[in-house]
Amino acid sequence: MESLTLHLLQGSRVLRTYPVALGKPSTPTPVGRWRIRTKLVNPAGVLGTRWMGLNVPWGNYGIHGTNSPWSIGRYVSGGCIRMYNHHVEEVYERVIIGTPVAVVGRYPGQPRVLTRGMRGPQVAAVQQRLRQLGYDPGPVDGIFGPRTEESVRRFQRDRGLVPDGVVGEETRDHLFSTAAAGREDAVVILEGNVDFTRL
Repeated sequence: MESLTLHLLQGSRVLRTYPVALGKPSTPTPVGRWRIRTKLVNPAGVLGTRWMGLNVPWGNYGIHGTNSPWSIGRYVSGGCIRMYNHHVEEVYERVIIGTPVAVVGRYPGQPRVLTRGMRGPQVAAVQQRLRQLGYDPGPVDGIFGPRTEESVRRFQRDRGLVPDGVVGEETRDHLFSTAAAGREDAVVILEGNVDFTRL
């Protein structure tokens, strides 16, 4: 997650690229495929001039402006995606509620492999993605238990991967495949549903 950028896409074409701030390693930005569920103008306080809430089921995460522009390009947030106010205003005008958002990449130092018994937001992101793809991992609770392991095995079998129940690089790439699958750097990708009348 080294580039700390947001790419606004239409299909596979990058329309704009913006620098962002992401969550601290202790409060990471949730990796996964989400949708914009709310939009607010002037949400007040540290959120800057615009808020676009994401449908992450285990917390209140969003893309927003900031009253601390020095933070852009760093890992400093509670998990949200911060942008310069003038940038978030541009993105806000170009996307609609329901716009897909793909958060891909990995924090430096994060484990490359997730296995049964592990806990945390990375596990919750895998559980949520499995659920989105029709595999029932049980509750999205961030605990890699037997149901999550079995869902990973079923997913791996269906994709022709070794069904070991372990989420390594190859399984992670298949789970979170996007236009930027396999990238090591952090990108937040807003794809589709762009209102071209506002470009």
